[in-house]
Amino acid sequence: MSMNVNQDYSQFYAGTELLKSYGSNSAAKKDTLVKYRFNTTDEYGNKVMDKMSKEETMKVMNEISAQYGDSVIVQFSGDGLAALAISKKSGNEMTAEEAAAKASRDAAFQAENVTQLENTHRIVIPNYETNEQLYNSLAGADDKVISSTMGIISNYLMPGDVSGLSEQERQDKVAFGLEAAKYLAENYLDETHAADFMSAMETIAKYGLNGSVSDSGKVIYNVQEGQVRMSGAPSSYVDMESWLKANDTDLYNQINELNQSIINSKDGESHAAKFIELYTKAAKEILNASSDTKKDGDYADWKEKVEKTELPTTFQNVKYNNFQSFLESLQNQSSLSNSWISENINRFMKWLTV
Repeated sequence: MSMNVNQDYSQFYAGTELLKSYGSNSAAKKDTLVKYRFNTTDEYGNKVMDKMSKEETMKVMNEISAQYGDSVIVQFSGDGLAALAISKKSGNEMTAEEAAAKASRDAAFQAENVTQLENTHRIVIPNYETNEQLYNSLAGADDKVISSTMGIISNYLMPGDVSGLSEQERQDKVAFGLEAAKYLAENYLDETHAADFMSAMETIAKYGLNGSVSDSGKVIYNVQEGQVRMSGAPSSYVDMESWLKANDTDLYNQINELNQSIINSKDGESHAAKFIELYTKAAKEILNASSDTKKDGDYADWKEKVEKTELPTTFQNVKYNNFQSFLESLQNQSSLSNSWISENINRFMKWLTV
């Protein structure tokens, strides 16, 4: 069921959001975020499409992005995009001795170079709102700050494995991750971005603290996606497409027809006015509507539970002016050994100095 790249992309549309401010250059300011999600299965687990090839992915991204003006950011996500894999080189298979020697070299390299290699993958936080807040707070940040953030999340705030750790040690590692995040906020982000960044990282830490640990030490995080919604819409509303499909089929069909027209448009043909008209109308309808579905209630209950989760107060009077004072101020305050603190501060330092 290979994807036909000439098909109607509107089925992959996942919502539009108005941006209050994005970018400092007034001539190139962005005011709209349009989201597309390419999942291989639907919400019931039924297969929708195969994973896309690298060529298909690039073609789809280019064609969709070309539909919108310079003021629009197009965001792509979904497991259907995961086929951007590195092809393996052909050649003779290694002997057992050669494989062992290669493994030894790789291990030595990893031990000597604990850098962003482990942080190059951009983590997608499973909750729309938190994911958006995190990446908006990192807009314009240096790559090393972004990769260090990925390392903090995957190693301390939401690790996949906590085998061998007591519950206190697990919480103290979350606390350490928050202090590392605070170091980034204090030294690498401006005041506005720093506040949003810490808000997102604290929420992610709460997701981590609510994770359930199996007998084998694997952690399961039941993070709910939330709703894709227009900026300013109540958090209980579902995404625009789903809402319109259920409540205003006429407007839903108009938007689908517009998307198809954009796909088939000729060079120079503009749909900007119609785009603004329909999406503004949809936003007003959603903002003025009410919802009391079970799905909304379940999400509200889960969100309330997360918000009420208390963050650990393991470390006090931490200093963020440089790595040495940062290291010294964290020692002797937790169930984590000073050698562990030192090792992980050095690891963090390497992420930021490569």
